[in-house]
Amino acid sequence: MSYDLIFLMALITFFMRYAFFMEKLPVKLDLRVQRFLSYTAPCILTAMAAPIVFGEVTFNTHDLANPFLLGGILTIMLSLLVKNTLFVVLASMGIFFALKALL
Repeated sequence: MSYDLIFLMALITFFMRYAFFMEKLPVKLDLRVQRFLSYTAPCILTAMAAPIVFGEVTFNTHDLANPFLLGGILTIMLSLLVKNTLFVVLASMGIFFALKALL
């Protein structure tokens, strides 16, 4: 999967969510729907990242240094500690690219 496609999907997801929360948009959503929409970004990112991180089920000693697996584990830990989704996404991407460059 190319980075262009990932960036495009993130952009589409952001603007779809942003359109519902714009104050100038005449659509008023129920609080349950707004709460439901707050879970869409983590769900979509999980759906995109899970096949990359856990695509190969077989683990050996070389997989422990896999930047996808380490980045996924660190992202899960960071998302449990920090509730700001945008910060978690950006920090996770930074961690992944740093691990990919180092390993």
